[in-house]
Amino acid sequence: MMLSVWLAFAVPTPATAAPAACPERLRIAFPDASAEPFMRGQGEDFARPPGLLVTWVHQALRQVGCLERAEMLRLPVRRLRSMIEAGAIDLVAGVGDGGPIAALLALPPREGRRGEFDYSLGVVEYRLYTRRGSGVRWDGQVLSGLPPDARVGVTAGTLLETLAFERGWPAEAAPSHESALLKLAAGRTPLLLMHSYFVQDRLRQDALLARQIEPLGPVVERRHLYVGMAPALVQSAGGFALSFWRAVCQASAASKADGACRLPPG
Repeated sequence: MMLSVWLAFAVPTPATAAPAACPERLRIAFPDASAEPFMRGQGEDFARPPGLLVTWVHQALRQVGCLERAEMLRLPVRRLRSMIEAGAIDLVAGVGDGGPIAALLALPPREGRRGEFDYSLGVVEYRLYTRRGSGVRWDGQVLSGLPPDARVGVTAGTLLETLAFERGWPAEAAPSHESALLKLAAGRTPLLLMHSYFVQDRLRQDALLARQIEPLGPVVERRHLYVGMAPALVQSAGGFALSFWRAVCQASAASKADGACRLPPG
């Protein structure tokens, strides 16, 4: 793949493990939405450079000696879910814990007596956004100033739907992050619940959008970001799973990005 060829020159080459431990197939899905610094560009094609998440996964695969088995795809949420359920995806990068996609996958377990060692790659903030001058307020506990029967915009099939449901907020589900954001900009929803990586990236790119939309109050929720794995793959290749999770965690820590990797000593 062109992405693999480009990254072969972009990522340093650590020592590799024996390729005999690799699964026969490694089909890896990434989000199709832009979310700096983790993912760059939108759609099915990978940008150059593609973003930290892609680089870390690529580096980890090389370290465990399984890079040649990997196929990397960018997928919308609805297609991703159906492919996971059909057994057509082996790893999913950029999974927030506690969401519907995470429920279909195995996430790396915490280690240590108090769970202090964590293989996550970052902490994602989920925020509310509204149009400037809307009069809507969020103080961390109560939403006020909403019109009657208002719904909160979310992306269908994601952790965003779960977070809205947990708080008793009626949701208006859109098929993608972009369409949910455009519904807010067009006034079709008074609020948007979205992770800040996506929205802030879009506001940086679009000056008109940035003049229309603003974040509200404190962060609604913070969740850890992982690379999830198909449970069947973990069962059949447990050694690979742990080695990969450690390697991708190490790659994120070495980049000195705003990550959350906490590996046990040794």
